Amino acid sequence: MHTLKFVDLENGFGCYTPAAVNPVFSEAELIYGELFRKDTYLHRLAPVRPNGFVIDAGANIGLFTLFIKHRFPEAHVLAIEPIPDNVRALEANIRMHAVTGVTVCPKGLSDTSGVQQFYFFPSMPGNSTTQLAEKLRDREVMTTYAERRLAEEVFRHETLRAPVVRLSEILSEMPVPDEIDLLKMDIEGDEVRALRGLDDHDWSRIQQVVMEVHMARNQLTDVLAILESKGFAAEVETPADIPDGLDNKIVSARRV
Repeated sequence: MHTLKFVDLENGFGCYTPAAVNPVFSEAELIYGELFRKDTYLHRLAPVRPNGFVIDAGANIGLFTLFIKHRFPEAHVLAIEPIPDNVRALEANIRMHAVTGVTVCPKGLSDTSGVQQFYFFPSMPGNSTTQLAEKLRDREVMTTYAERRLAEEVFRHETLRAPVVRLSEILSEMPVPDEIDLLKMDIEGDEVRALRGLDDHDWSRIQQVVMEVHMARNQLTDVLAILESKGFAAEVETPADIPDGLDNKIVSARRV
């Protein structure tokens, strides 16, 4: 268990994070900028309805959840996150910002239910993943703009096991409206398996999807095919300011 630390971000807004000192970048500041300054995830999508329902899959420490509650205060958010230290920070941030209408599910997503091995990165907990080889590939990218010793420090990791479930299993155990305004997904390489964990009944309720697709060279074609088969039109863009060599794409999709 890692100690939670408070990060003062901007205009009196702060958050708790389990992140250790990162000699290259502050992950919380990076995510805050993507959400609150650049509107990375929502700028191609319709607003969430008053009292709408949002799924935050890969909630990390809760910044996207807080962003949604800041912009759409009456929306309900289902925040799904498997890493225990991140869940502790997520819950602390919900309490500190006194937001209501958030349900936390401390699990990961897959196409089957069980227990999965995860790799936790103390210097950047939001990058924790089941896909270690891909993250070590990203470490080599970092050595193109930072010293190798710093990259190795940032990518130091620990192993843990956490429960994973199908998203439809989670939805079956809670009250969910007929329309789900938005499924946001950023789960560090398991996007295809997570999408396959949704039954057609639940797909029919989802109106919009926004995803950060990792390992795009392996996953993007399948992600787009799944979305198209479920009745969505999708757009793909490269995240702003992403370092050369990282293979991530943002996919925004609306039901047609």
